[in-house]
Amino acid sequence: MKLSGLPNRAFNILFHTHTVSGITISFVLYVIFFAGAFTLFREEFYQWENPEARHPITKPVDYDALLANIKTKQPGFDVNDDVFIYLPTSHKPVVGFFGHQVPKNKMEEDHFHAQYYPENNQLHIGEEPSTIGETLYRLHFLDQIPFYIGRYIAGFVALFFLFAVFTGVLIHWRNIVTKFYGFSFKGTLKQIWTSSHTTLGMLGLPFQLMYAITGAYYMLSILILLPVVMVFFNGDQKKVFALIRPADAIVLNEKSPLARNHVSINRSLDEIRAKYPDFMLKRVNLKHYGREDALMTVYGKDPNYFSGDGMLAIQLKDGKKVVDMMPGNKTYVQSVLFGIARVHFATFGGVLLKFIYFFLALITCFVIISGVLLWKEARNKKNYTARQKRFHHQVTMVYLAICFGLFPAIALLFIAERVIPAGLINHVQLVNTTFFLSWLVLTLAGLFWKTEARLTRGYLVSGGVLSLFVPVANGFCTDDWLWKTLSNGHYNLAAVDFFWLATGIICLTLVARFWKKPDAKPQTPVTQNYKAMLKS
Repeated sequence: MKLSGLPNRAFNILFHTHTVSGITISFVLYVIFFAGAFTLFREEFYQWENPEARHPITKPVDYDALLANIKTKQPGFDVNDDVFIYLPTSHKPVVGFFGHQVPKNKMEEDHFHAQYYPENNQLHIGEEPSTIGETLYRLHFLDQIPFYIGRYIAGFVALFFLFAVFTGVLIHWRNIVTKFYGFSFKGTLKQIWTSSHTTLGMLGLPFQLMYAITGAYYMLSILILLPVVMVFFNGDQKKVFALIRPADAIVLNEKSPLARNHVSINRSLDEIRAKYPDFMLKRVNLKHYGREDALMTVYGKDPNYFSGDGMLAIQLKDGKKVVDMMPGNKTYVQSVLFGIARVHFATFGGVLLKFIYFFLALITCFVIISGVLLWKEARNKKNYTARQKRFHHQVTMVYLAICFGLFPAIALLFIAERVIPAGLINHVQLVNTTFFLSWLVLTLAGLFWKTEARLTRGYLVSGGVLSLFVPVANGFCTDDWLWKTLSNGHYNLAAVDFFWLATGIICLTLVARFWKKPDAKPQTPVTQNYKAMLKS
């Protein structure tokens, strides 16, 4: 009987399935968590990456006039199709527009993007001029892989991660207390990686379990909802939409006559603010805006409720409310679904909660890496041939290169966002190309460092140096140096620069402190044979 209390056969089966499932998804899971950690601060990054949005809004915005202005400047803008208006916030003092152009080809869909900067009275037609937050957000569910393949991969990785978490708990649950208090960085490498993997894995267990469940739900929701629709709703998708998102289930007449008079968007928003003073408006969805049956759906959140997300749907012809899904009026299903989103994206707390999530995500990354190193050290035994050991070492090096190369690549993403001129038409494409190519080059470079220690040191040095250049690049390109942003009260900008400055100093300090060149020592025959095996 093992210490865990499981029978020998059950323990061996769970142990090997835990190892196989973990090593299979390890580097993909690392990318998801590492990119996801930065995604938590996507709103805080926005003003840093977009200098035009660094001025707070001090005057009201006339949305009716804005829509008319856009329609005049862009005659192809189709107001009869879905139009989304993203209302300005303190983090993002910009009005965003997303809609559709009148298609030249009925088989194709032509999207429309625009941003309006109220303080500068500037209207920018085209996609967002900045990309850091969007790139890392999409990377954390592998959305750069086309045809939604990346999303499904991320979903199944989350599912396997859930399996790995459960099997890990079953293996260690009985003796986890003794292992926790026995945590030490002394002993053999296998003992160090085992202790780190087990202890930190259990410390972050609730966090990891939550992300495994919610991540699998979001990426594989179609597989979850399909049997529900078929069994409980007789295949009628409209009934499901009516239950979850009532406004989306409202059917509008495609042949509705053109509108003569509409209730003002500004007036409707002011009435909502007056009636629900704690409800912070975030987004407006217009349907059939140019027709009599025009519908306006307003989305927002109330911080007084945990599941505080809500929405109101209003007919613009008479201002009549047709859907009320405000906090306190939602059904159980609607509250649960919105609650899942708040837990997953850490929007139910402030900046402190985001920092807690951030460090828990980094701890999870360390658990993943320690699991890979543990897998390799556990196979460094006499019953494995030199060829097998070489294969295990090469797999470990590839995994570590992919994972560790992401850190300096993200620092370079921030630098590229500042250095590449924002006025270029293909600015976003150039920044993303720089990021992914640098990640590829850094990954390939890591394969030439031969050992895990050299690889780790190389990425700490490159990541540390590039981190120090992030605030320098921001200062030279925008003149918003760290001391100026602090004195001007732009604490979001200062926090980003300070984070990268501190990260660079910490990385270079770790290299100087823990990777001093050791004195030459006589090598044993075992050490000589192992080094010869690595070189061969």
